[in-house]
Amino acid sequence: MAADTAIGASYTTERVIDDFSATKSSDWQVDITHTFDNKVSIGGAVKYYDTAGTSDSKTNAQIGIGYTVNLEKLALTGSVGVGQHFIHSDDSENFPYYYVSLAGALPINDKWTWNAFRLRYRNAFDSDNDYNTPEVATGVSYKVDGHNSLSLMVVYDWSESEPSYTGLEFGYKYHF
Repeated sequence: MAADTAIGASYTTERVIDDFSATKSSDWQVDITHTFDNKVSIGGAVKYYDTAGTSDSKTNAQIGIGYTVNLEKLALTGSVGVGQHFIHSDDSENFPYYYVSLAGALPINDKWTWNAFRLRYRNAFDSDNDYNTPEVATGVSYKVDGHNSLSLMVVYDWSESEPSYTGLEFGYKYHF
């Protein structure tokens, strides 16, 4: 495996848990990840959340480290990291959080990959911040060429043990 750097952007439309036709929030993310020859990766991301029908918004900025293991055709990537949650209102406090994730990807052919699962556990360092927000996702990626890829993921998210939203995530990555 050769070293690789990927810069990406994604858009997620969060749908109301009991009414997929209703928008809960729109999220925009930019990220960068460098994977070394030894399959260790480092990366960072900034994600902006815009809650529908309100003036509420928030931003997460995070960094992390990961490692990929190739098992036959399945690639497993685990990562851990920390971040800062910024709430854009006068009466709320910002707080730090941590996350742990595991993803499994299975190539279908030289163009398509089934992103079989992406699991995330995320929580604030101080549980009083009510940020226990696990997530599961599955989807596909399409390799346009040696540098460009597109992805579509279906996402399910919880907040403090309650279902929060079902989402559709559309992504783009540029590899160099």
